[in-house]
Amino acid sequence: MLNAPVKAAFREPVGGMDDCLSGGGEAGELIRSFDWTTSRLGPVAQWPQSLKTCMRILLASPQPMFLWWGEDAIHIHNDACRLLLDAHYPDPLGLPAVVAWSSLWDQLAPRFNSLMAGTSNIADTLLLQMVQREGLYYNFNACPVPDESGQVAGIMATGSVWHQPAPMAFVKTDISSFTNGLLSHFEQVIRQAKLTLVTNFHVVTKEVYVDRDMWEKILFTLLANALRYTLRGAIAVRLMQQNNTIQLSVSDTGMGLSPDLMTAVRENLLQKEADNKGLALVNELVMRHGGELQITSVPGEGSTFLVTIPIGKAHLPADKVISGHGTVVYKQYTDFFSSLISNIRVSRERRRQEAGVDAYRRVIACLPAAVYTCDKQGRILLYNEAAIALWGREPVVGVDMWNGAWKIYQPDGITAIAPEDCPMAQAIKTATPVYNRTIVIERPDGSRRIVAPHPVPLFDEDGELTGAVNMLVDITHEKTSHEHLSKLAAIVENSDDAIVSKTLDGIVTSWNPAAERLFGYSAAEMIGKSITNIIPPDKLDEEPKIIEILKSGQRVDHFQTKRITKEGEIRDFSLTISPIKDMHGNVIGASKIARDITQQRQLFSALQESEARYMQLNLKLEAEIELRTKELQDANYYLEKSNQELEQFAYVTSHDLQEPLRKIHTFAGMLHNVNKDILSDTSCMYLDKVMSSAKRMSQLINELLDYSRLVHVKEPFVATDLNEILKNVLIDFEVPVSLHDVQLETGELPRLLVSPLQMNQLFHNLLGNALKFLSPGRQPQIKVYAEPLSAAELARLPELDQGLAYWVIVVKDNGIGFDQMYASKIFQIFQRLNDRTEFEGTGIGLALCSKIVANHKGHIYANGAPGEGAEFRVILPAQQ
Repeated sequence: MLNAPVKAAFREPVGGMDDCLSGGGEAGELIRSFDWTTSRLGPVAQWPQSLKTCMRILLASPQPMFLWWGEDAIHIHNDACRLLLDAHYPDPLGLPAVVAWSSLWDQLAPRFNSLMAGTSNIADTLLLQMVQREGLYYNFNACPVPDESGQVAGIMATGSVWHQPAPMAFVKTDISSFTNGLLSHFEQVIRQAKLTLVTNFHVVTKEVYVDRDMWEKILFTLLANALRYTLRGAIAVRLMQQNNTIQLSVSDTGMGLSPDLMTAVRENLLQKEADNKGLALVNELVMRHGGELQITSVPGEGSTFLVTIPIGKAHLPADKVISGHGTVVYKQYTDFFSSLISNIRVSRERRRQEAGVDAYRRVIACLPAAVYTCDKQGRILLYNEAAIALWGREPVVGVDMWNGAWKIYQPDGITAIAPEDCPMAQAIKTATPVYNRTIVIERPDGSRRIVAPHPVPLFDEDGELTGAVNMLVDITHEKTSHEHLSKLAAIVENSDDAIVSKTLDGIVTSWNPAAERLFGYSAAEMIGKSITNIIPPDKLDEEPKIIEILKSGQRVDHFQTKRITKEGEIRDFSLTISPIKDMHGNVIGASKIARDITQQRQLFSALQESEARYMQLNLKLEAEIELRTKELQDANYYLEKSNQELEQFAYVTSHDLQEPLRKIHTFAGMLHNVNKDILSDTSCMYLDKVMSSAKRMSQLINELLDYSRLVHVKEPFVATDLNEILKNVLIDFEVPVSLHDVQLETGELPRLLVSPLQMNQLFHNLLGNALKFLSPGRQPQIKVYAEPLSAAELARLPELDQGLAYWVIVVKDNGIGFDQMYASKIFQIFQRLNDRTEFEGTGIGLALCSKIVANHKGHIYANGAPGEGAEFRVILPAQQ
């Protein structure tokens, strides 16, 4: 629309220009570079104060704004507004509005004149509506600007975003001029397609009412459809009046439609639930105008689409008809045509797809951005290395659906998106591109990236959907940079350390709250002042040295020095100073982090004194330990010597005691055997008692000797199969087992690292104990089995290592049993619970078992009940 053939004059900036033109981004640079002496406004220095004030507001505003000044409405806009006008040439800056807005001025002029005359109601003055893309509108409301005398000197227009779609509105329209203006946007697209555009516009009445957005969609959809199906030749657009109707026809020399396809298209148009796209959309919009759509086509020759709508407004809903000229709309078609061109190119290239598929794959593979394609069912077909890197995984072609990401979330990073609802799925299901979406993808390793997807559907030469291509742009850095800056600002504000920035001349440029607390100066007192205010006189030579280090690009870490507070108190500080660089890498200042270490220095001094005292105490303690160590070594030597003597005494004593016992037993036996016929019964009884006592004494000495040997056992442990040990012991007990008809049950025992000899003694004593205390009233039963020690039982035995695994060897019988109150007593040496006249024994066997288990770092205990039996549980480590 801004197509006036006028070129603006520019010159180099002039020094001393009024600061009313400062700032404003690129638009501000263009305004400052503009040669205003050639315009109706004249040199900036001669501008009225009201105009300068408007310029300050305009350049400082983040909202899109433009100014029309003077009777000629000289146009000036800010950076935000420039983005909305960027697609047009030449730039309207400095031009009269009648030139800059030539195509719309016949609509804008009455509004401008009304505002300049002061006859408009300011609150209702909607001057212009700019449409950036579908669904994003900027409503520009204008207000008059008075000069110093109070007269209206210009108008200021401010744009605000209006996200809601424009309501349906049928406006009286010069249909020829409006259609021709729309058609001009398509000329470049048609030329790029190497086709010829033929137009034939007849004179028509001005009593035509249309919804301009709908009419635009009707025309653009029909033209786009013609482009997709026409590879050579021309596209003809005709507008004429026929009786009380307006007829718009779009014809092409394309491939045409087959009779079957024509039937399918007509049936689709008759369905109320038809998809809201393509020809179905055109038909819907035409019917809203009270008209009809007709289609004729010859295969191989082309098609004609005829739109007929009634003249006037009687056929339209009265509440949707707008008197007057309606809203003035300035519309950008950049997004629409970029998407349209992409779709058209895809459609035209589908015919050459088979020959160009390899090149297509190579293009996708070499793209630096993540790109992948899907078929119309959503199956992934192609993807490049950038997509694999972004997803953190490689999808399976033909199996993975819609997206190769591990997981997808909404921008909040919490709400999951199902694969079938992702942007790629939406693009394929709706056959339309998806814009302005942001998603969060999660990789298999748990890391996440923020991504902007750009899925575009793909069509074959017949216009049928074949799939879609999607480019994924990683915008994690852009999204997180703002959050990062906010976090940094919060860190600076809430830090306990003073954080200060300054120029290379030492002028303070920032001063955080911690600096205020530590040094006593407020930010207002220090910003703009020299940093030397807090440096003691004897430390002033440090500052130039620090600046020289920073200029070389290096930082100063943990530099300890002294600084002075506002109250004159000198305190110790640790400084970390870093260079501040501009975008070109030049050092332009310094950032300083100051930590008050006065208290730490005091504590350090106290610590040094404490360390000195500690060293003295340590030396004294080392001497004491050395003395005690020598005493322990001497005591250990004498204890070891005493143990050796006791062990030798035990062996000698057992030998010396055994010899007289053997003689007592031998001679008593000989006396009994030789004189048994002449001895009285009393004498025989006495001799039996002597031999029995000698035998028991000999057994006691042997078992006592075995017990003493276990105190200093040095026998190495070896991996031993306890099943073999048990089998050998049972051989020794074959006679009593058979004699008493004992029912013996044995389970599988583990293989452990033990002393085989001691295990033999252990099983021999436990089985011998079970065979000794048989119950006369029932068949004897003895069970031997093993089981892993449970966690609960391990917890009840604190003497065991809670970090090890253990096995439990169980020897259980149904003999006479014992009272549980004596469970611990039975493992004490020489302790007996039964009369020796009824049950033989020395009281050493179970004490010997306890000693064997202790040698193996295990535990033994017994459970019993009188008349029911006893259970002995031997707990041994699974590994020593």
